[in-house]
Amino acid sequence: MIEAQTPSRTASYAEELYRALRERRTVPPLITRDPTLTIDDAYAISLGALAKRQADGERIVGKKIGVTSKAVQDMLALGVS
Repeated sequence: MIEAQTPSRTASYAEELYRALRERRTVPPLITRDPTLTIDDAYAISLGALAKRQADGERIVGKKIGVTSKAVQDMLALGVS
C-alpha cells in the first residue's frame, strides 16, 4: 500500500495550485512530477486549494462528480469498475 504524503507536502501542492489559479497560469500535472501521489493526496490537495479559495470569499455553488459516474468512466475508457 502506498502511504499518503505528509500534510505539509499536500499543503504545498495546494498552495501551488491556488497561486497558479490566481495568477492565471498553468503548472505541470502533479502526478508526472510526483508519481508517489495517491488518491487520498489528490483529495487533500484539492480540499486545501478549495479552502484557500473560500478564504478569499468564494463560495461553493455546486459539485462536480465527473469520473465517479460509471457512464463517464465508460466514455473515457478508464477501465474502472
